[in-house]
Amino acid sequence: MKKIMLLILFSSMCWSLMAQETPFLKLNIHKNFLNQKIDFLEGPKVLSKVEIQTLMSQATPETADLYRKSVSKQQIANILSIGAFASVIGTTVYIVAPQQQSSQMSNLAWPLLISSLAFEISSGIFNRSARNIAREAVDSYNFGRTDKPVYFEENRIDQPIFSHVIRF
Repeated sequence: MKKIMLLILFSSMCWSLMAQETPFLKLNIHKNFLNQKIDFLEGPKVLSKVEIQTLMSQATPETADLYRKSVSKQQIANILSIGAFASVIGTTVYIVAPQQQSSQMSNLAWPLLISSLAFEISSGIFNRSARNIAREAVDSYNFGRTDKPVYFEENRIDQPIFSHVIRF
């Protein structure tokens, strides 16, 4: 009986130590058809863009600025991914399509291949940059909060932190 009570007491103390006043955010990054998608999670809940913007703007201006940079880089990466997809389709159609009899290769084959490769590489660079900046924004939100804990607020009427004063 004493062991069970001790276990319940210990687990409740651990539970209260792990409880946080502000929510912690996580990132969920997954691939979709063309590009990656970055989801911001608060527990199991996926946050909408409006909720993320309000949370980031409430934290610090630097955090909100990091989030805006991440969104803009993600939009550029999406545009480049669409360009890469169109370039690959255009190259495939151009190579597979029947051409007139000629002993020379067309002048468009190499530029199409190089452009599709350049789109793919630049899209990956922007994806990685957006992912890293989003992680930095989440870390800044979770661990870089500058507001004081509740027990340092002024004009509180409950018990002080230290109730026993040692006098010299």
